[in-house]
Amino acid sequence: MLELLDLSGCVGISGEVLGETLGELLWLRNLDVSYLENILEENSWQGKVDRLKSLELQFSNVGDTELVAFSNLSMLEELTIDSCPVGDWGIAHLANNNVVPNLTSLDLADTDITDLGMACLPKFKKLSKLSLFYCSITSSGLENISDMTNLTSLNLDSREIGDDGIEFLKNLVNLTSLDIFSGRITDVGCQHLSRLVALESLELCGGGVGDRGCAFLAAGLKNLTSLNLSQNEQITNRGAFALVELVNLKGLNLSNTRVNSGALSELQKLVKLESLALYGCISDEMELESSLGWPSLKCLRLNKDGNDEDEGEEESEGERDGESEVESVGIDEGAEEEESDEMVSGEDEQEEEEQEQEQEQEEEEEEEEEEEEQEQEQEDMMFFGVS
Repeated sequence: MLELLDLSGCVGISGEVLGETLGELLWLRNLDVSYLENILEENSWQGKVDRLKSLELQFSNVGDTELVAFSNLSMLEELTIDSCPVGDWGIAHLANNNVVPNLTSLDLADTDITDLGMACLPKFKKLSKLSLFYCSITSSGLENISDMTNLTSLNLDSREIGDDGIEFLKNLVNLTSLDIFSGRITDVGCQHLSRLVALESLELCGGGVGDRGCAFLAAGLKNLTSLNLSQNEQITNRGAFALVELVNLKGLNLSNTRVNSGALSELQKLVKLESLALYGCISDEMELESSLGWPSLKCLRLNKDGNDEDEGEEESEGERDGESEVESVGIDEGAEEEESDEMVSGEDEQEEEEQEQEQEQEEEEEEEEEEEEQEQEQEDMMFFGVS
């Protein structure tokens, strides 16, 4: 009795043939037809999958028209429609007509759902896992899922998600996994997230988190085992020191932050840490001596200096090509040498004036930046209680 059928990538199969086959597979519970474009185009196998518990349709070009043909998938628990042109209409049909009453996992990554379609999601009463990765949703749309307290896993990886949207998640107290990888989350958003005390896995890599954000996360999320804060260039050693309070961490990613080797001795207090990523932070292997006695650490990811010899050779060739072009132009325009010299002289004077103005502007900007950094440093010292 066949219970699982994986046809992913078998592009030679038509919807009509599959429909005839499904009619005979009465015990089938899991079906994967990923990457089979237009496999539902004929609608020939709908009505023959009522007993399915898992259906994977990613990259199959399934749209709203195909979804609305479903009327009864009462046993379905997991539905994956990743990277399909499914929009608000199709999702509304499934939700409003109770087509999938027992659905626990819904993957809508890279579909056409918007904030309007999100209003239907709470009707999936048993939903515990939801992916809205790379969807056209905004912070305002998150209000629609603010009371979906059964959710344990949520993917909101979108640049349109910001601090104001994170505040809507405060009631999702059962969340154990949250991915906002590219969201525009700052320290303010981290303060909101610190209330989700059940979180075990968190990804915030949008570049807006700083040392304060680290302190907020460390104060509230004591159950975290995996934390990804890479790409946040405002995080320094001070932020890394704050994360030492997360004693259950097994995986930590601080790549492309301002953390350096000076944080390693403090991070060793994370006695359960098994994986640490510091790409773009430490380039000198001699700086790693302090990490050699780290018994729990199994994987340390660092960048290594690459071989730039080939790049240097290519650049030299380019420069030589440029010189030969200039010489050939000089030969062609020898008859107009005096006029050209006058024009060049005038252009040089103008260019010098522009350079002086640019230099003055840069100096002013640098002074302003230094003042802002000093003010921020004073605020941080007050925040962290440093005299």
